[in-house]
Amino acid sequence: MSDLTPDYPLDDFDRITTQVRMVTPLATLFEEAEDRLLATRPEGFTPEDIGRLAWQLLPEGEREDAFAELLYTYWEAHTADQETWARYEAGGTR
Repeated sequence: MSDLTPDYPLDDFDRITTQVRMVTPLATLFEEAEDRLLATRPEGFTPEDIGRLAWQLLPEGEREDAFAELLYTYWEAHTADQETWARYEAGGTR
């Protein structure tokens, strides 16, 4: 089975919750940081501004898990980009 598919049968709870967006402290604080920046800097800001503010708002005890989340999120985006380019180079659409 793939890394994302468990080696055991899914029950109803598992099937239902696989479609639910996972909420983490980092994700919540990214949204809060974006809202704050929209209110205080209507002239604009960068994704880095959002990330840095979210990191500052994150309690110290949550930072280790948040760092791992950032690494996994980066890896997922990197992998998706590679797959997209491979399809494009093989004659598909991006």
